Amino acid sequence: MDIIIILVLWVHLLSLGLGGTAAFGISVVGSKMPTAAPEARPTLLKVMQDLSTIGRIGLGLLIITGPLLIWLKYGGYGGVNIWFWIKMVLVLVLLASVTYSGILFKRVRAGDKAAAQLSPRVGMVSMLTFVAIIFSAAFAFG
Repeated sequence: MDIIIILVLWVHLLSLGLGGTAAFGISVVGSKMPTAAPEARPTLLKVMQDLSTIGRIGLGLLIITGPLLIWLKYGGYGGVNIWFWIKMVLVLVLLASVTYSGILFKRVRAGDKAAAQLSPRVGMVSMLTFVAIIFSAAFAFG
């Protein structure tokens, strides 16, 4: 059973890396959009779309492997502390911000200037929420 827990933890940590790549990468690329030359914007949008796909895969795997780890390692949620529940609330905030980012991304691709202005702020919320999730996880499982 220990090897299964280690493998699930490995996938969980790998997924965390995918999510971090997307959270930070999209914010960096998105910050270049307002000053980018018009001919560069389609390439930047494609990079953001690819990062978003990576992030969604990571988030999906985290949502699967997280509860699986709790079940395999601790036998359920009985022994978790308040930091775990703070982390879970932050995961919901991240899920909402990622979903809203996807909606904004479609609007940006259609030429919506207001969505283009709002998108970096939503990306910043996602990035800061990701950092807060890691912080609370350190206290939850540290």
